[in-house]
Amino acid sequence: MSEDNKKDRKDSDPTMKVLRKLSIWIGNILAKTKITPNQITAFNFIIFTPLILYFISRGTYYGGLITLAFIAVTVVLDLCDGTVARIKNLSSPYGSWLDGSLDVVFQNSLLVAASVGVYYQTGEAVWFIIGLIMLFGQNLANVMGGLYDREFSFEAYSGSKVFFDKFSGLKKISFPDSFFKNIIVPVKLIYIVFFTCRYWLILGLIFGRLDLFLLIFSITINIRWISMWILYLKYISGWDSQLYTIKFLRQIKNEKNIK
Repeated sequence: MSEDNKKDRKDSDPTMKVLRKLSIWIGNILAKTKITPNQITAFNFIIFTPLILYFISRGTYYGGLITLAFIAVTVVLDLCDGTVARIKNLSSPYGSWLDGSLDVVFQNSLLVAASVGVYYQTGEAVWFIIGLIMLFGQNLANVMGGLYDREFSFEAYSGSKVFFDKFSGLKKISFPDSFFKNIIVPVKLIYIVFFTCRYWLILGLIFGRLDLFLLIFSITINIRWISMWILYLKYISGWDSQLYTIKFLRQIKNEKNIK
């Protein structure tokens, strides 16, 4: 069994390992209070989102470092609401919707603010166009992620254990299968780094090169949604395929319909 079949994305992402441990510690403390998960979500968004957007949009190096610190705080709090919800048994569809919708608003706002920051750094309006391309790609990737969730019950962050387990019986996974499998939900670290915003943003802020972050991520995120679209088109076509990724998606859909 390949290593990435044994674990989901949160287990492969080193930054999330550290932040998750911290969030569990803080979450256990907050769970002893009257604070609710939705209050944590709302507080996190209302307080830290404006600060993050302000500092990253200034386009200064130190503003970028402050942005990075605030992003770490907001990620920890974002994880805390889930910890508190589990401990207090307060998980609800409304809470999931609130958390997910505010994440999308924050994500899009952050990309726009980063584009403004690069414009202030360079004075070149072309970065607004690159920012729009990046924003377009990110939203199309979100749309495709939602499509896979509805069709196959894939969770956007951890994917589908059923899907991953189907690969466990294979002695060797071809590069196309490994690529498309990790396109749907990045599990291997190299795919997490390449196709998610976090690492490019961290490097851009640390080295003061948000322009490179915009350029690289605008390319990789569009590669991702286009690949997901092609894979889904191949899935619904009904044509025979040598890709195990296609075969397993069809199996999951059939099993889902039977249930």
